[in-house]
Amino acid sequence: MNMVNCQEKELDVTYVAQSRGFFLEVVVTSNTLNIVNTRGGEVKVKKLDQQELEQLYGLGADIDFDSVSSTDSSKSSYDAAALANLDLYIDGKTYQFNFDHGYPPVELEALINKIITLSEIVE
Repeated sequence: MNMVNCQEKELDVTYVAQSRGFFLEVVVTSNTLNIVNTRGGEVKVKKLDQQELEQLYGLGADIDFDSVSSTDSSKSSYDAAALANLDLYIDGKTYQFNFDHGYPPVELEALINKIITLSEIVE
C-alpha cells in the first residue's frame, strides 16, 4: 500500500468517480497527489506540502469510519451522478465506500471536498 507518513501517521487514499461521460481518479501516495481526468488520460502530479498532508490526515483522523455506511447510489443508476469509490488506508486499517459523486456520506464530506479541491488546483 502507498502511504503518507505524517510524523508516524499513515494515510493512503484512492478516489475514483466515473459515469459514461465523466472520469476522475485522485490518488494520494507518499507526498503526492496523482490525478487523471479522463479514462486513459495523462497523470497530473501535485507535490503536497506538510500542511496539506496534515490537513488530509486530520480530516481522516476525525472520522469514525466503522460507523459510516455507503449511501444510496440511485442517482448514478440513471446517469444523473457519477458513481464514486473511496478506498482509504489510515493508521493500519482499510476502508471502502461507494456513493454518488457530489453526494458523499455526511461523515466523509469534508475529506472528499478537500481531496477534490486539491485535485482542481493541479495544472
